[in-house]
Amino acid sequence: MAARTPEQHEARRTAEEGPADSRHVRRRLTFGVAGDLADMPATLSPWQRAYEAWRAAGLEWGHGAPPRSVEQRPASRDAVRADPERSGAAAPETPSAKAPARSKPGVAVAASAPPAPPEPKATQPNPSQVPARPKPPQPNAVRPRPVKPDPHDVLVAGPPRPLPRPVMRSGPTRRLRARAAVAAGLAVVAGGVIFAVSRGDDGPDGTGVPAPIAAGELFASDPAATSDGLVQDLTTIASAGATVVAAGTEGDGVPGREQTRFLVSADAGHAWSLARLRTADGSAVPPGDTPRLVDGGAGRWAALGRTSAGGVVAWTSEDAATWTRRPPAAGFTPSDQVNDLARTGQGFLAVGASGGRAVAWSSADGRAWQRVDAAGITAFDRVAASGNVVVAHGTYGKRVIQKRGKRKVTRTVRADGLWRSTDGGRTWTLAGVPQAQGSYGPTKGLAVGPGGFATVREGRQTTGRKKHRRTKRFGVLFTSADGARWQAVSRFGGTGVDRFDGTPSGLAVIVEGAKGAHTVLRSTDGRTWQPGGTVPAPVRGSGLTVANGKVAVSGRQGDDGYLLGVDLRTVPGAVHPERSVRSLAAAPGLSVAVGSTNGNAAIWTAPDGRAWKRAGFPATAGGLSDAVHGGRGWLAVGRVAGASSGPLAMTSQDGLTWQKPEFPAGPPPVAAAAGPAGYVAVGTGAAWRSADLRAWTRAGLDGAASDVAATSRAYVAVGGRGKEPAAWTSPDGLKWTAAKLPPGLAVPLTHVAAKGDTLVAIAGDAAALVSTDAGATWTRRDLGAGLAATAIAATPAGFVAAASAKDDAVVLASRDGTGWRRLAVPGLAGPGDQRLTALTAMGSTVLATGTETDSPILWRAPAPG
Repeated sequence: MAARTPEQHEARRTAEEGPADSRHVRRRLTFGVAGDLADMPATLSPWQRAYEAWRAAGLEWGHGAPPRSVEQRPASRDAVRADPERSGAAAPETPSAKAPARSKPGVAVAASAPPAPPEPKATQPNPSQVPARPKPPQPNAVRPRPVKPDPHDVLVAGPPRPLPRPVMRSGPTRRLRARAAVAAGLAVVAGGVIFAVSRGDDGPDGTGVPAPIAAGELFASDPAATSDGLVQDLTTIASAGATVVAAGTEGDGVPGREQTRFLVSADAGHAWSLARLRTADGSAVPPGDTPRLVDGGAGRWAALGRTSAGGVVAWTSEDAATWTRRPPAAGFTPSDQVNDLARTGQGFLAVGASGGRAVAWSSADGRAWQRVDAAGITAFDRVAASGNVVVAHGTYGKRVIQKRGKRKVTRTVRADGLWRSTDGGRTWTLAGVPQAQGSYGPTKGLAVGPGGFATVREGRQTTGRKKHRRTKRFGVLFTSADGARWQAVSRFGGTGVDRFDGTPSGLAVIVEGAKGAHTVLRSTDGRTWQPGGTVPAPVRGSGLTVANGKVAVSGRQGDDGYLLGVDLRTVPGAVHPERSVRSLAAAPGLSVAVGSTNGNAAIWTAPDGRAWKRAGFPATAGGLSDAVHGGRGWLAVGRVAGASSGPLAMTSQDGLTWQKPEFPAGPPPVAAAAGPAGYVAVGTGAAWRSADLRAWTRAGLDGAASDVAATSRAYVAVGGRGKEPAAWTSPDGLKWTAAKLPPGLAVPLTHVAAKGDTLVAIAGDAAALVSTDAGATWTRRDLGAGLAATAIAATPAGFVAAASAKDDAVVLASRDGTGWRRLAVPGLAGPGDQRLTALTAMGSTVLATGTETDSPILWRAPAPG
């Protein structure tokens, strides 16, 4: 039996005797224990050094095991000693029979600790300030009340407390980094005892299951790329005082997959930041929304746009820095065309058209909208508001009388004009704007400037005769203090008006310049105009505003968003490099991930599934969708993007050095497998086979295959014919036979995995099909209600699948595909949109990649049994 100091005996006795928590034990163990830990001075006790190490790791420091209920606590020390099993406490240790300590999850306990001389005093924590030892409980005494848990407690015994579900996160990257640190765990050594802390949830079998980690730095983008590979578009801009808001989208160019973006500046457009975006119910922000209009001020902002399904969607904000997406707004129909939005004295007013009639929508807060049809007006396309006075530009049917010979004919022609309302858009009155100072044609743009309402027309003036005849083009500004009476106040240069807008701090106009470029002119009083910058020719402008006299222009330049005078690459979070990990594959000693970055195909490799490196090969526009390892090496397939779009194949002997061989022309392959006849790739209407990764033979396939797997005797492809699911089998990869599937399947099959001759195929819903005869016959075995399957892989013990449950990711395991159980994987639920989209087994380890909102994640865990 190891010798103990008096202080250690006292600590042990205190812990055994009653409700005293581990604070007393810790402070007593502090005395007389020395040594050096983590390069800290020996003058600090192990607990003090543990405290410093814990605090440096960013974790809270505290005391004690999780509180037990009164029923779980022994009534007295005598009761514990009388019946240790019934009381739940350990029997007291005797010198003659000392059983080895049984450690609890997350705690490893050493057999003994060597004695040491007393330590000098330290500043934090102070071991000299030891509270008086509580009196031991007496027999038949009243049970003590449960000890109130310390709010800064850390579990030093027993299973970890479950972490509270976060209400809101500051960003996906920060939360995933925290998960990575917690998943790694922290071990603190003190007085011969190792305290291992893990904050991951336990799996169904009681073992710890790690959480996914942030993988943005693991799957690196192309450092030599000259483009981010994504399509950005700023579709609207507005300002109030010094606050400027620009809104738009970012995506891969596929309609319906765009991500909404709001940029905000609090200093009139000098410095910009990415605004936070959330939903009213806390769910993930759906893709495909495009904001088209924005306006606000005085602590209230609103934006309107379209969903990918064509409905009208609204966003609101109090500070322009955080925006809340509202459900598709009532009061709007899919046929409504909303053209402009203005902040009024009572809220907001939007204008547009529907079914050949002008419509106005009013809202007090940007959430609930009421519509009013404007009689006699066919459409509104612009609106401006000053207090509760609203002016809109619209078109209407005007009756005119024309002479045809000696007859007079009445016709209705399309005319435009300004309409004024003082009751929130319920009634409108036509307000005439005279033609003056050489102006002609309709008005362009509408704003509230320094002198009230303002609009412009193009103008021209012709001088000279015959050969000396010259025509000068310019613009004319009209203003009105009340929106009813208008007058021309100034001219400005340019050969044509492209866009006009303004705020009470100034007016701005974009006019056509030389060689397709555009010139910005600004005015602080509406009478004198100065140059305000140049918009290059490739830019397609979408918005114009003036913030504290500074002009801001939004738009799109090629595939990039545009802000006048702003490099969006310097705005944190405004521009994301395209990055997609679409498939994982593994062989002994190497795992491979394929996808794309910066618009080009990309391959990453890792010997252990942890440390990933980019594989080098000539830049190829497009992306890879699948990879497989076989007897002749590695194969990755995908498509080439751009003007020469088509199939893409990459091969490698060792997985580290890759080449781009010739591949037959035709549709791009989407998946590949290695089996008894060699390598097989499949796509829409076609399949390919190669025995050596050099020569390929193409065959037909009746449908669109999405995945392929190899059994011990055949190949099995899954996909669909139109909207119907389909599966095909082939003994050699060239001759394919359609398999009969169970009835009731709603969508095409997306993935398939094989283990021997047993296959499991999944669809984009909860459907799972199982075949035990190499794909000849299939039986339906669903994953579970409310799930949408996203990936599947075979493991040494069976199958593992990934699915989504609304905005959360789910991992399931099965021995044979017939019955599925969920794994308790921490970090796959909560705010944001979590998805696992690729799975593979690397020996006894499962690898998965996916995304949390816009950030890539990696999950690595032991294969479930």
